[in-house]
Amino acid sequence: MTLQSGPAQLGNPISFGQIRNEFGMPPGKNLGAYRVNYSNTGEGGSLSGLPLDDGIPQSGTIRFSDFYGKRMNTVVDCYRGGTQTTANARGKYNDFSRTVVIGGYRSPKSSPSNEKIIINVNKTFQGPSGSDNRNRRKCSLRTGTYGNNIIFRIDIGSNGKIIGAGGNGGDGGSIGDGKDGNNGTSGLGLEQQSENGTVVIANNGLISAGYGGGGGGGGAHDHDAGKNGGRRRKASGGGGGGGAGLPAGEGGKGGTEGRNGTSGGDGGENSAGSGGEGGNNDGEAKGGEGGNGGRDGQSATDGERGEGGEGSGAEKGNKGGAGAAIRRSSGSINFSVNGTVRGNTGSSGVQ
Repeated sequence: MTLQSGPAQLGNPISFGQIRNEFGMPPGKNLGAYRVNYSNTGEGGSLSGLPLDDGIPQSGTIRFSDFYGKRMNTVVDCYRGGTQTTANARGKYNDFSRTVVIGGYRSPKSSPSNEKIIINVNKTFQGPSGSDNRNRRKCSLRTGTYGNNIIFRIDIGSNGKIIGAGGNGGDGGSIGDGKDGNNGTSGLGLEQQSENGTVVIANNGLISAGYGGGGGGGGAHDHDAGKNGGRRRKASGGGGGGGAGLPAGEGGKGGTEGRNGTSGGDGGENSAGSGGEGGNNDGEAKGGEGGNGGRDGQSATDGERGEGGEGSGAEKGNKGGAGAAIRRSSGSINFSVNGTVRGNTGSSGVQ
């Protein structure tokens, strides 16, 4: 638990036993051993120069009075290993081999409370892959929940990226309607309140939404009356472009009836794919163009309706929506963030 905050002269002295119970037993039962300078940069993390807790000396004189109001600091390892998909930091906390108590004099708590938890991100977390419609509440990294009276902090290093997946573009209509583009997913999901009222996010990397895919273009046909049944013309719509994200959205396929539509372009981590062109059959049946995928500063667009004779043009596919950069499981969770964020930060609902 957090050590008491009252000074000794008010009848509330602090003991070595209380300090030991909070931070663990140092070598030789030596108070001076609590002057620590924590760094995990050698393991791929981005933290350096951290004391046992804020305000505890790292050199020079150390006194019992330096420990008033201090608490155990725990670092959650979200920095070792390769790129991960839709991870939960609480699961990493529960793997105690990936959880470090600063000082190293005690083990992490299985049921944490009354401590400071720092999630250190210094690698890439990405959204889900696949071609199904995306869930905008799905987050590449969720914080998870820990307990009561937690001071909660997220520290993202220069190699840290938390990026939602881009939505795939909709397929162009083969004479029929264009298909809708898929939604993007979200980046960071906040689920833990902070005792001091605000989750601090020190972001030296990137937090980004995944962006929606463009809608597919509608197909079209035309029938001119005449001898032997007249002439029939068909044209298909272009595919929608893929949205920016990680993984990026794929371009939708062009329709394949009559004059084919072309496929939309794939998105990239930071770029959107362009919509494909609709097929054109002698200017009498024209497939609609696919919509462009979305990226930072640019929403995805709908496909275009096909144009054919006798009002036969098929409907466009709708654009996919963007996920959020940061979502909260509850609107009561407050946070501050300093660094590069791409996308909405006011959405609620985390999965």
